[in-house]
Amino acid sequence: MNERRRQAALVAYRAFSDLAGKGAFFLVTLVAARRLSQDAFGLFSLGTTIGWIAAVATDFGIQLHLARAVAQQPGDAARLLRAWFKVRLWTSALAIVTVGVGLALTSQSGAFSRAILLFTLIYVVNGLIEFLHYFYRGLARSDVESTLTLWQRAAMLALAVAALWWRPDVTLLALAMAIPSVATFLYSSRLARRLATVANSSSLTKTSTPPDAASPRDALDSVIPIGAGIVLSALYFRIDVFLVQAWQGTTAVALYNAVFRLVEAMRLFPAAVLAVALPVLFQATSRHALVKLSTLLTGAALAVSLTVSMVATQVVPLLYGNRYAAAVPAFRILLLAFPLMSLNYALTHQLIGWHGHRAYAVMCAAALAFNIALNAVLIPALGIAGAAWSTIFTELVITFGCVIALAKIGAARQLHPVNLSDAANASTLSAVLS
Repeated sequence: MNERRRQAALVAYRAFSDLAGKGAFFLVTLVAARRLSQDAFGLFSLGTTIGWIAAVATDFGIQLHLARAVAQQPGDAARLLRAWFKVRLWTSALAIVTVGVGLALTSQSGAFSRAILLFTLIYVVNGLIEFLHYFYRGLARSDVESTLTLWQRAAMLALAVAALWWRPDVTLLALAMAIPSVATFLYSSRLARRLATVANSSSLTKTSTPPDAASPRDALDSVIPIGAGIVLSALYFRIDVFLVQAWQGTTAVALYNAVFRLVEAMRLFPAAVLAVALPVLFQATSRHALVKLSTLLTGAALAVSLTVSMVATQVVPLLYGNRYAAAVPAFRILLLAFPLMSLNYALTHQLIGWHGHRAYAVMCAAALAFNIALNAVLIPALGIAGAAWSTIFTELVITFGCVIALAKIGAARQLHPVNLSDAANASTLSAVLS
């Protein structure tokens, strides 16, 4: 009973911190949409998208690999953190330099380049923070992640809103958002090292290190497919912003990004549940936990999508202003994709947890190619509504790909519906979902 209460409390705290964290960024987005011109808000949208993709590319699957390795080998936490942290620092520096060189070669205006580079810095540093968060998840310490998220996002909200009200400038906004990110990273990096030392000394099991967790060099065979899949998934998830920019212009990007952010904000519940349930999925030996988790996430997402769709005409202008009312049809279409996004959260994490990373990479590559091809047809014909329809069909590709891959892995491993370890995992998951 105490374990059930603890798990329920962790989920509630994680959900609250995600709600507060994403809510803080969402409020910054709302204020930016109202204070900045639509072109400046379009630049904000492009900068945050480029920064987000850069952060995903610098991670390249490392954080998910680290969480899996730490969950399965907590006694090796300090060495794993030390080895992979060095790699992440190098990839982060490379990303910032690459974006800077790219901006210089494309001869963009000074204001444009400064804003893009600053947002890239923010998201790359946030990517390092997220890397440390996954380390906490592997140790089943999502409470640490939740606390840090609350402090960082609260400070970011205060500074960003103050900057926008003082002077509505996208570069000043980026500077205000950068300060809490850098401070949180410095604090979290020290805290993670302390927790790793504690985990090493308190671990009761001294099993051999899994082959793919031995060192960064030895783990490349595992990490590269995960990283390729995650980068490709990031591209198919947000490449429509660049395609809308190419075929419809910056104003259309502002409209599409505004409603897409609403759907992203709705994803906080599945993200919170996955953050706490991650060790359960990674340690599971049957599909029992996955089925229970998928059913909950998909059912809840369906209910939310239907409810929000009925009030979409009032919600979008209320939040963003009447200038964004034209985005309501695209928003309703994107709401149809939300249940699939929630389901795919669970499916993709289980696929990676069962070492199906190669299948995951191939599936994401196919989804990206499909998304670009479909957007090339639908965006010129339907505008941002075409990008929204492309999102739905791409999520379907991911769903079917995951189901097929998991079925093959399950058959190859000759998994049984329930065994003793499954019963323990099911009990833990019940506490997580209760």
